[in-house]
Amino acid sequence: MTSFARTDEQRMLAEMLDSTLSDDTDWQGAVDATGLVALGIPAEEEGLGSDLRDAAVVAAALGRANVVMPWAEHWVATRLGARGEAGPRAEAPAAALTGAQDDEERAWAEDALTVLHCAEIVGLCRTMLRDAALFSKERKQFGVAIASFQALRHRMADMAMILEQADAITDLAIVAFDDDAAARTRAVSAARVICDDAARLVGEGAVQIHGAMGLTAELRLGGYFRRARVLAQGDGTARAHLRRYAA
Repeated sequence: MTSFARTDEQRMLAEMLDSTLSDDTDWQGAVDATGLVALGIPAEEEGLGSDLRDAAVVAAALGRANVVMPWAEHWVATRLGARGEAGPRAEAPAAALTGAQDDEERAWAEDALTVLHCAEIVGLCRTMLRDAALFSKERKQFGVAIASFQALRHRMADMAMILEQADAITDLAIVAFDDDAAARTRAVSAARVICDDAARLVGEGAVQIHGAMGLTAELRLGGYFRRARVLAQGDGTARAHLRRYAA
């Protein structure tokens, strides 16, 4: 199943995005090709609805293609009432939060930003793992593909496990938005910590499997890894979310 997609409509959205987006897609190109600008707007206002899971499906697809744009910030600002179609309705977390009417709504918005960034990390990691697995079948040492080396097979198994954990716990965090604030906060912080681990372990593992080429401009992997690490440094950092979870 495509990450976070549970309905046929969400699966169709993910498939459409996967076939449309590429790493050189800009904001206007993405909006023109997909109509994403209407997501986050309630159906009664002639939008496509304000379901967080829809937004997470988009975030994961943007990650799989490494389309770097402030989707999470745009969607949260839209949910908080911002409108306009010239470009992103917010390009930074602080700008996205300005529409919050009170502390409770601001806390909701901060958690929504975090979980959408988690979804994007999952998408980035999925492509990095796939590229690493394919490259391991092509790269040879001692006359054989490195994919046959037991140590690397174990490494890739560990990468796959942390990725699936990140995918599953981010999905649980999305579900937790239907619960009370305390349950949501705990689930979002747990997802943020696991996704930080996934960004690091999958990214570093993929770079190592590619050898010296891993961070060169010749391969797309370097851009994916850098984006994953940038996202991992935001949202208050994993350490802060670990403290919040423990509290």
